[in-house]
Amino acid sequence: MRLPPIVLNFVLAIASFSLIVGCTQSAPTPPNAASANAQSSLKVAMVSSGVQDDGSWSQGGYEGLQLIKQQFNAAVEFKGTVSDNQAEVPLREYAKAGYDFIIAHSGGYIESAEKVAKEFPRTKFALVTTYAGNNRNLGAVAFRSGEAGYLAGVLAAMKTTTNKVAYIVGADYPVYQEEAALFRRGVAATQPNIEVTTEFLQTWTDSEKGRSVALNLVNQGYDSFAINADEAGIGALKAVAEHENTHIVGWTKDQYDLAPKHVLTSVLQDMPKLILNAADLMQQGKWEGKLYKFGLKEGIYDFASFRGSLTPDEEAQFMAIKEKVITGEIDVSPESSAAS
Repeated sequence: MRLPPIVLNFVLAIASFSLIVGCTQSAPTPPNAASANAQSSLKVAMVSSGVQDDGSWSQGGYEGLQLIKQQFNAAVEFKGTVSDNQAEVPLREYAKAGYDFIIAHSGGYIESAEKVAKEFPRTKFALVTTYAGNNRNLGAVAFRSGEAGYLAGVLAAMKTTTNKVAYIVGADYPVYQEEAALFRRGVAATQPNIEVTTEFLQTWTDSEKGRSVALNLVNQGYDSFAINADEAGIGALKAVAEHENTHIVGWTKDQYDLAPKHVLTSVLQDMPKLILNAADLMQQGKWEGKLYKFGLKEGIYDFASFRGSLTPDEEAQFMAIKEKVITGEIDVSPESSAAS
């Protein structure tokens, strides 16, 4: 039966409306960016030797963990103030809990990380120190420490008036032995007749010990220092700054405000970026249980502003030496240090 045109148009309109409504109701709602990102299953944990706001090593690690959280929408967990002989327990607990990437943020955790990584071969582990890796699931990221050690030695030698300079560091891990050796080379290359000493505090947190060691050195006539010892180092820095005509190269973050009349500059370590680089390698499937090093060339290392602590000639000399280190014209590898 043929319908009148007005009725036919009405029926077609209703049918079209019903089809549109039906299609709209059955189509899936596209997820927004937040809900899509929330589906990330990456779990990353970090164990560190200090607290997350220590203004130094552990804080840098914690901030790196937060970058991983932002970059990869990962679930992250931080456990601080873990001594070397306690590290095995939390590392194992995180592995049992199914964390994909576990970061052992201390050079003192090597033995513990090796043991736990062997027990959990499917889990990826990273040490933040100079360590060769197991060529399987346990690798490391580290700074090219010789660069900073050498250049800190250059600065210390430039500013001493007593010809006695010192490097104070928290522990004698291989990476800091390397730093100390290159510190000596930097001093000798600048002024060969300077007396150099290294003090390994064997603590990163005991500020009173840092203070005591620093005062003892000042009393012996040492006047130019590089201090790399986290919380213990802050105690040492403040003790040195109590005396006139002393000079300090700070470490990890810009420490100028702690002693404006004494801090020449600070070695800036972009620890958060270093930690993020480790996670990025893991996410790309490139974590091969090896040592990955980063330094001045990659912007992981730098030096804070001198703020007039060097003369124009001294600053120009330092910047020229720094450029030669970056280009390799000055060899700051550990092997060349051992041979020298």
